[in-house]
Amino acid sequence: MPVITLSRELGSSGDDIAVEVARRLKLQFVGRDLINRAARQAGAPEMALAEIDELGLLGVKPSPAAQHVYCDTASEIIHELATREDLLLVGRGGQVVLAGHPGALHVRVIAPIARRSALIEERCHVTPEVAAARIEASDRARAGYLLRHHGVHWDDPTLYDLVLNMVHLDVETAVKIVCCAAMGPFA
Repeated sequence: MPVITLSRELGSSGDDIAVEVARRLKLQFVGRDLINRAARQAGAPEMALAEIDELGLLGVKPSPAAQHVYCDTASEIIHELATREDLLLVGRGGQVVLAGHPGALHVRVIAPIARRSALIEERCHVTPEVAAARIEASDRARAGYLLRHHGVHWDDPTLYDLVLNMVHLDVETAVKIVCCAAMGPFA
């Protein structure tokens, strides 16, 4: 039963890779919907807004107790899904939560700032300054989430089995690499 966790930088094409890998390997794709489910089960709906608000624009600040309950609930849901189903989990600290899960493949997708910015500019129709601000805010939020909830640095390569730098890769090649790795010794 393949279980893949995928961490990605905003603008690295990580989301595109995740969707296509899940489709090709017929994996359940789990991403932001996990946030809402965990928040509802934890009785902390403000956590859903806070975690979805990656750029911090809404100013939602859940209590430390609500954050703790949310994180525990999200981890329980991740473990439950990973034991029951073929799964591709995007974000949510999956590389830490499922670090000991047998056969899990932990992937990180990165790219140089210039490439990330160009992708955000193109897809979101924004200026280079706005794209750079979004990237900076996203990186800060994602790094903060892992540090706050799991005590690790998101860019620590030891958390991952495979790190793909998209500087010289296209999405199709990256998808093939991940699929090959998932069907290898991790399967």
